[in-house]
Amino acid sequence: MSERNGVESGANHNGRDARSWVGIAANARSGLGSGRRRVAHLVKALRRQGLRSKIAWTPEDRAGLVAEAATDRRCRCLVAAGGDGTVAALINERPAVPLTVLSAGTENLFARHFGLRGGPRLVAEAIAAGRVARIDLGRADGRRFSLMAGIGFDAEVVTRHHEARVGLAGVARPTHRAAYVEPILRASLSYRFPPLTVTVADPGREEVLVGTTAFVFNLPSYALGLPLAPTAVADDGLLDLVVFRDAGPFRALHYLWLALRGLHLSRPDVHHRRVAHVLVSTTVPVPFQLDGDPGGVVDPGAGQAPWSIDVLPAAVDIVVPPSYG
Repeated sequence: MSERNGVESGANHNGRDARSWVGIAANARSGLGSGRRRVAHLVKALRRQGLRSKIAWTPEDRAGLVAEAATDRRCRCLVAAGGDGTVAALINERPAVPLTVLSAGTENLFARHFGLRGGPRLVAEAIAAGRVARIDLGRADGRRFSLMAGIGFDAEVVTRHHEARVGLAGVARPTHRAAYVEPILRASLSYRFPPLTVTVADPGREEVLVGTTAFVFNLPSYALGLPLAPTAVADDGLLDLVVFRDAGPFRALHYLWLALRGLHLSRPDVHHRRVAHVLVSTTVPVPFQLDGDPGGVVDPGAGQAPWSIDVLPAAVDIVVPPSYG
């Protein structure tokens, strides 16, 4: 993991830190409604470190906060206070300062990977210490992701879960892991597993793979701790492509069982490649997800080009605890 120290600490000639405030992009509904309470605790913890806070609770305020941070050298970093969706939203604002996370979601895969699940005090101490790791990001048709992108059965489950969570009111309710059981069962009964053509489009290296579900990982993190891409590295300038070939709900469950045992990548019907650019095409509409949230549908009938995923090397700086790595 590449790191930067000193420059990011913003020390002045008196040896004191010249960066005096921290921006917090918050999701009040994360963590079963505990978001506001955790943000209040973070503000107090930052104050004990001599740092002021500016909080954004809406997407509009978040965009303004990111813009202010880009022009005010006193901003030390931005904090995504919420789950992985909150992290993804902040990353897609393309901030010019380092990021970190106060976890308050369901899985918190990003926070878990970087050792940031210890609560407001740990996050404030990490910000004060100033250790920064520079990582890659993935990009899917222009939208950035830090964890993974998926297309096929997995994205169908994610989409069904999201629709049930939002409901008729159109407002996302807090969720939990058990809430995925029903979407998995319903998707198993109705999803048709259409074939996907996955093309590795790296310069000087073209390879065509066929499957029914495909993932592109930037970090080795997936829901429920499944080791789908255990060799993914955050700062190697590459993404990890995993394609499951065979169709059907029973095959999907079999792949799940193999992944739990760490055996799936050795199977001839599971393709694993290290890539910089991937194109995915299909003959019928197929859903995709980014960082565990619905991303849309790849729809060739609407004249849509193949789904394009590429890596953005060294794209963002992450504030991590001194003990990380």
